[in-house]
Amino acid sequence: MLFNSISFLFFFAVVYLVYWSIPERARKNFLLLSGIFFYSLFSLSFSIHFLFIVGINYFLYRQIILKQDKNWPVRTAVILNVVNLGFFKYFYFFNQVLADVTGYPVFQSIPEFIHIALPMAISFYSFQMIAAAVDTKRNPPQEFITIRDYYLFVVFFPVLIAGPIMRIPDFFPNLKSLKPDKDKMYRASYLMMSGLVKKILVADPVSITITPIFSNPGAYDSFSLFMAGIGYSIQVYCDFSGLTDMARSVALFLGFEIPENFKAPFFATSGRELWRRWHITLSFWLREYIYIPLGGSRVTEWRGYYNLIITMTIGGIWHGADYTFVVWGFYWGVILAGERMLEDKYKIPLTPQKSLSLKIIKAFIVFILFSISGLMFRSNNAESMITLFHGLFINGNSYLVSFFQSGTSSWLLESSSLFMGEELFYLERIKDLERVFYLFIALVLFHVIQYFPEKMKSFRKYDPYLMPFLGILTIFLLAMMSQDGGEFIYYKF
Repeated sequence: MLFNSISFLFFFAVVYLVYWSIPERARKNFLLLSGIFFYSLFSLSFSIHFLFIVGINYFLYRQIILKQDKNWPVRTAVILNVVNLGFFKYFYFFNQVLADVTGYPVFQSIPEFIHIALPMAISFYSFQMIAAAVDTKRNPPQEFITIRDYYLFVVFFPVLIAGPIMRIPDFFPNLKSLKPDKDKMYRASYLMMSGLVKKILVADPVSITITPIFSNPGAYDSFSLFMAGIGYSIQVYCDFSGLTDMARSVALFLGFEIPENFKAPFFATSGRELWRRWHITLSFWLREYIYIPLGGSRVTEWRGYYNLIITMTIGGIWHGADYTFVVWGFYWGVILAGERMLEDKYKIPLTPQKSLSLKIIKAFIVFILFSISGLMFRSNNAESMITLFHGLFINGNSYLVSFFQSGTSSWLLESSSLFMGEELFYLERIKDLERVFYLFIALVLFHVIQYFPEKMKSFRKYDPYLMPFLGILTIFLLAMMSQDGGEFIYYKF
C-alpha cells in the first residue's frame, strides 16, 4: 500500500478520523492496531513472524535493564536481529557467493527447491530494534517501556516500511501528549504536497527516461550511460526524499515528530558531508553501531581507514543482496578513507571555506561521484554493472563494441553498411534529454528549500491562505502531469 495510492488514502482517512475522535487514552491502542493491520495487508503469515520477533526483542530489552552487569541480553538481541535479517534477505546472496567461489553445482541448484520470501520492512525494523537494545545497554532507563509502547515504537506504520530509522529518543517523547496541533497540521500538509511532487512529478518521469538504458546498457553510448547516472541521482533523491516527506507528514497528522532524513545532500562539498546529509538516520546508525564499536578513528591510521571502508561496505550490503551493493559501499568507503588521508595526513584542504564558486565546483564533483555510484546501485546485477561501466569508459560514440566482441569481422560491417546504412551499427542515444535538464532544476530548487529552512519560515504567517492555494495547485499539477510510476525505490530494502 503506497503512500501515493488511493488505497492508502482511504486507509489513512479512516485512521485519521477515528484517531482524533476517540479519547486520548485510547489513541495508543488504536495506533498499535492500525500498524498491525497495515503490516498484515502485505502478508498475514509474516505479520505473525514480525510480532513474534518484536516480542522476543522486548523480553531481551527488559533483561538488558534487569541484568545490567551482564552482556548476554544485548548480544542475544543483536545476534537475533542479524540472523533474522541475514536469513531472509541474504540467504540467496550467500548461496551465490559459495557457488561462485566453489563452483559446486549443489549451491547453484538450491534456489530451485528452496523459496524464501522477503518480509516487508525487515531491514528497517531490524536496525531499529538493534539500536534500541544497544542504546538501552549504554544508557539504562529508570523505568521500563511498556510492552504496548514498545510494540507501537516498532509497528508505527508511517515509518514502518522505509524509515526513517528511529531510535528511542526520537519516538517516545511524542507519546506524552497526543493532542491536535495546528502548526503540525500545516507542516504535515506542506510535507505531503512536497512528497507527492517529488515522487510523481520528478522521480517517476526521470525513471521513464533512464529505465531503458539500465535494461540494456550495452546498447547505449558513453554519454547516455553517464546521463543515466545523473538521472538516477535525481530519481533516487526525489523518490526517497519524497517518501520521507510523506512519512513525516502522516506522522505529523497523527501528532508525531519524526527525524528528517535529508538536508540538501547534493550541496555537500565532501563525501563526509554528503553522508551527514543523505539518509541521515542510516548514516547515524552506521556510525554509532558499526564504526564506533570497530574503534572509529581512535585507532591506528590505517585501521581507521579500514573501519571506514568496512562500515560503508556494510551499509552497501544493507541496501541489497547483490555484488552491486557491495561494490557501491566499498566505493564510498574508499572515497571517505581517501578524503581523510589527504586532509588529516597530508594536510591537503579538500573543502572550500570561503569561495562560493569553488564550493559550487566541489559540490558538482561530489554530485558526479554520487552519480557514478548510482550506476552501481541501479544496475540490475553484477553482469549488467560490468557491461555498463565497460560502455561508460570504452564505448564512446562509435560502433557497438559488443558487435565486434561477438567475433564479427570488420569487413561484414563495411559490406552491410552499403546496403543498410551505418546507423544500424551505431549505439543508441538517451531520449528526452531535456527532461533530465528540467528535472535537475527541480532538484536544485528542492535543495535550496532544504538548505535554507529558516527562509521558508517567513512565509508561515500566510498559512491560512498559502496552504489551500498550494494544495489546489498540487492537485492540478498531479492531475495534468502525472505519469505511470512504480513503487518507491526504498520499499524493496
